[in-house]
Amino acid sequence: MGDERVTGTGGRLRQLARHSFVYGLGGLVSKLVGIFLLPIYTHRVDKAQFGEVEQVMAFVAVAAVVLRMGLVTAMFRFCWDHREPDARAKTIRTAFTAVLAMSTVGLVLSLLALNPLSDVLSSSRELVVIGAFGLWVSMNFDILAGIYRIEQRPTAFVVYSLVNVAITVVLSIILVLPLDQGAAGIMLGNFSGTYITYAMLLYARRETVALALDRPLLRRMLDFSLPLMPAGLALWALNLADRFQVINLASPSELGSYSAASKISLGIMLPIAAFQTAWVPWANSFTDEDEAKRTYRAVFSYWSALIAWAVVALSLFAPPYIHLLMPRDWWGAAPVVPLLTAGSALYGAYMILSIGVNRSKRTKLTPVVNATAAGINVGLNFLLIPAWGIVGAGVSTVIGYVALAGLGFANAQAGYPVSHDWSRIFRTVAVAAAFLVVSAQVVPATGWVGIPARIALLFGFPLALMAAGVLNPGERRRIAQMFADMRRPRKGKRADEAEELEVEQESEEAPV
Repeated sequence: MGDERVTGTGGRLRQLARHSFVYGLGGLVSKLVGIFLLPIYTHRVDKAQFGEVEQVMAFVAVAAVVLRMGLVTAMFRFCWDHREPDARAKTIRTAFTAVLAMSTVGLVLSLLALNPLSDVLSSSRELVVIGAFGLWVSMNFDILAGIYRIEQRPTAFVVYSLVNVAITVVLSIILVLPLDQGAAGIMLGNFSGTYITYAMLLYARRETVALALDRPLLRRMLDFSLPLMPAGLALWALNLADRFQVINLASPSELGSYSAASKISLGIMLPIAAFQTAWVPWANSFTDEDEAKRTYRAVFSYWSALIAWAVVALSLFAPPYIHLLMPRDWWGAAPVVPLLTAGSALYGAYMILSIGVNRSKRTKLTPVVNATAAGINVGLNFLLIPAWGIVGAGVSTVIGYVALAGLGFANAQAGYPVSHDWSRIFRTVAVAAAFLVVSAQVVPATGWVGIPARIALLFGFPLALMAAGVLNPGERRRIAQMFADMRRPRKGKRADEAEELEVEQESEEAPV
């Protein structure tokens, strides 16, 4: 079913990089298109209307967490536990049937409670109806697209992702510009593309999915996944609850600016989402525990350096992007982008650091970890938003995600200890923090000085990491070799092992 058999740490890392790269193509196009469309939206929709869209989308996200009951994650985990074709098919069909039923319940309940929902969300009935149908298709799309992740077929996954993006872009532009549908056009364009792509997936996987519910299997899956539901709700609070607090503690207009900053900061999700899409099935594919822990350590070190560079890059170029392409009354979004970007990076770190919980299936404390981090974030918002506005919400987000990553790591270590290179990680964070301060406080947003200085800082960041000893010469050669190998056929096990031994010897000899 498309599984790859790869041995050796070097081979494993190349497989993860290859899968992340291919998975990332769909996310890359999707996020870039979203950033490209943002100036169009901001010139055709006012900040209050943009805030309404954000409110409804936040509701869709939290409803999906509750109704999905963690079954998508359970589907991944159980398919890797039972890799025989019949067992996988039974798991997929059980998850498909349960999610289809729950998404339909969610749609019906949302339509029945249309008026109360509109009042609670401070949004129009029209947007809530669009969101209810979007909830249904989003939940079911995740199941079908996830099959390709289970089979480790990233090319097929990304083809459907690109089709979804292409349809969404065309429909969004038509609905917002010539048809002038405003906020409704933004949401209709987004969900219409998903409906069309879902229909295509349903036809393509018609032999894989079916309405078949194995009740004993579903009970076992729910035993694993139900603790993930409150954990998912806590993550939702950490990610999106601040939208409701901004609109109540600041204003609908401020929520529009905050939402714009959030859209731009999603640029960091290009590498993070690509990595995460490949990470869960890949990390669960290990059968040798020593190899798994050794590889997880290497992955986190290299990932941290790359994501830190991405955070710096987005923070450097968000201010000129906002100042040059968006109306002046949206410029208040600029100071928030680095904070939300850093928060997303910390969430990505949490996903890596907490993989031990997934490996050991000790999910009972995950809701406590997530709820504690969410409580810190929400509580700080009550203090910081009245004092600092949307910048305060950004600061709360960073602190909440620091708590999430730290507590998630401690929880994972209890059942599946992994020794990470924290000295290297902290040096990476320190260098990135220095660059962010210079970008925000020293360099002008635009102009003949600002733009060249920002470009210089972008290319100076990896040199600063080397100067700080984050990457030694042997590791730099290893990373270069890994990307070079992605463009040619895989080497055999002995070649992988020889390469790893050579790099380890170089790393030991080089100063850190």
